[in-house]
Amino acid sequence: MIFLTGGTGMLGAHLLYDLTNSGVRVRALKRKNSDLLTVKKIFTWYSNDADRLFRQIDWVEGDLLDSISIREAMTGTDTVIHAAAKVSFHPDDSAAMLQGNAEGTATLVDAALELQVLRFCHVSSIAALGDQDGQLAVNEELSWKNNRKRSAYSESKFQAEMEVWRGIQEGLECVIVNPSVILGPGKWHSGSPRFFQSVWKGMKFYTSGTNGFVDVRDVSRAIISLLQTDNWDAVKNQRFVLSAENRSYREIFEAIAVALARPKPSIPANKLLLQLGWRASRLVSILTGKEPALTRETARSSVRKAIYDGAKLSTIIDFSYTPMADTIQQIGGIFLRENPGPVKIAE
Repeated sequence: MIFLTGGTGMLGAHLLYDLTNSGVRVRALKRKNSDLLTVKKIFTWYSNDADRLFRQIDWVEGDLLDSISIREAMTGTDTVIHAAAKVSFHPDDSAAMLQGNAEGTATLVDAALELQVLRFCHVSSIAALGDQDGQLAVNEELSWKNNRKRSAYSESKFQAEMEVWRGIQEGLECVIVNPSVILGPGKWHSGSPRFFQSVWKGMKFYTSGTNGFVDVRDVSRAIISLLQTDNWDAVKNQRFVLSAENRSYREIFEAIAVALARPKPSIPANKLLLQLGWRASRLVSILTGKEPALTRETARSSVRKAIYDGAKLSTIIDFSYTPMADTIQQIGGIFLRENPGPVKIAE
């Protein structure tokens, strides 16, 4: 049986669908008040038998910072997929994010060692890797280096990875995946699905940055393939960058606009505009108590030119990535089914 954390997130929900659809038994960790409606909704996007598949999930309550509940939840499983992570670029969330991502991973690693779990997959991020400033492609060999431009999220994912490497030194057999920006359908108001909602509402601005992008279905498929018995000896105790293509944000937003039949963003957002934007957003956040739409970290990331090399995976196992054009068309189709009818273009 597979033990999965992060099952209520976009990637976790797709993993749950792919695992249950393949007949794999899976136990998923959730908090007491977790919202499962989006998980159910995601299942319906891919299957007419969504209810039956969803009922196959063994949901258990627990907290990654509570070692007792984690050991109890993990007992009886032989494989762990750790996909849970707090993602925030709000400065007020830094301490909680570092604790949740790093200490939570340490709790999971300790439990896996104690229970002698056979296989462990840690879902990390390209944020935990080094930075080539867009001059060369970042791959699995480039180590993370701390500097003032690295976000708190980046540090938290790096510290989480260090706990996994510590577990490997103590005898845990593990594989680490470092996805680039994951594109997929989910909660349209948050994460990368918000790209589609923003374009749908009439996004006018685009930024100059570039990044790596990968389909959520590819990330799920890669994780499941890496954990297969036939592949395990060749991949264990290694990390794999998962990235299909390097694209500018302008290219991604234009492709989304085409998929949704909306106007393409046409106004470049320069650094000065972004600096004014994140400061204004911060002020609005203070006054309203709502999460800022733009932060210093997200503004900085939006103009950073980064490229990633996700080829290693295909040299070891039989794997090919979905082209971004196809990914965006597929997500766009789901979005349009969920959001039928015309929408007023933002002035």
